[in-house]
Amino acid sequence: MQQLELSSYRKVNDSFRRRLVYHVGVDCGFFVELNFMLNAMLYCLEHGLRFQLYSEDANFGTGTGWTEYFVPFCEEVHEPFHHQLNFHRPPSWGRILGNAVRKKSPGFIFWKTKAMLKSLKGHWLAYRAYGEYVRLSQDVASEPASQYNIPALGIDCSYYESYAMLARMVWRLRPEIAQQISAVKERFALPQAYSGVQIRKGDKASEAQLISGIRVIEMLHAKDGECVFVLTDSYVELEKIRSDFPQLRIVSLCQPKEQGYNHKLFSSQNMQERKSAIIRLLVSVDILLHAEKFSGSITTGPSVFVMKQRMAEASVQAADCAKEMLPSVLTLTIGRRAAISAKYLSQIKEQQ
Repeated sequence: MQQLELSSYRKVNDSFRRRLVYHVGVDCGFFVELNFMLNAMLYCLEHGLRFQLYSEDANFGTGTGWTEYFVPFCEEVHEPFHHQLNFHRPPSWGRILGNAVRKKSPGFIFWKTKAMLKSLKGHWLAYRAYGEYVRLSQDVASEPASQYNIPALGIDCSYYESYAMLARMVWRLRPEIAQQISAVKERFALPQAYSGVQIRKGDKASEAQLISGIRVIEMLHAKDGECVFVLTDSYVELEKIRSDFPQLRIVSLCQPKEQGYNHKLFSSQNMQERKSAIIRLLVSVDILLHAEKFSGSITTGPSVFVMKQRMAEASVQAADCAKEMLPSVLTLTIGRRAAISAKYLSQIKEQQ
């Protein structure tokens, strides 16, 4: 896989006259937000827009934002109007009207109209602040291109290859977090070759069918004695798979108090609790990125982040989607991915 140097990216990014200020950490989980951000970076490179970041109010931070966990990769801005007026792109009018008719509610139309008015105000305040027309997060195309050609960076490849290059470039954790990764690997005595999985419970049930830990672990086809690192939000599920697979050495950073992640509850925690949880998540995902084998779901942010970068590897599998379908599935909305996941799991159950 071609590597993208940070210095090269900065040189090209800074050469663009027009710019887009992207707001990260708006209202979704960390890896959904990261996915949106990487797509916005590709959009900017494709359209010759200088990518700048606003993150000091990020829902995963404590007031510093991106650089609280990562080494900076671009210029950041700090104007407070971005907090409310720079937001994720709302659905198209077609989807809004379809929802309004289907659910017999004009609320969707009012919400879309309100978003448009907020966007106008945001662009006006951006013009006043920067003295030029500036694009915002809501201006980014909702679906990425299938192919990217950015000669200045030597990029002429598919969306997934381009995404992986950018993801590896921005995934540069601060030294103190990198030290924690080393400490965790040493504490668990992780071997050179180990496997990794994500098992999601909690509020994921509100948007997708939950997958049993047994199904996820079985996708690894692990040998007796194999070490499996588990990212999970449920200590009960962790103990269950340890009981079901005694022949495996299963390790995890999941704590006994974790009974399923709930984003609303997470957002209500104090800043230090949120930061501690995010650092554990980042450490876990970094370990998953380097696992020899991986199994996860097409409906969960960390799994999608790993699979987008490593889908070409035969040892990287989704527990709820056929391997050959991944390229066409991972860029879909969560609703469509959830439907595909549920249908696939239903077919698997019928065959058993």
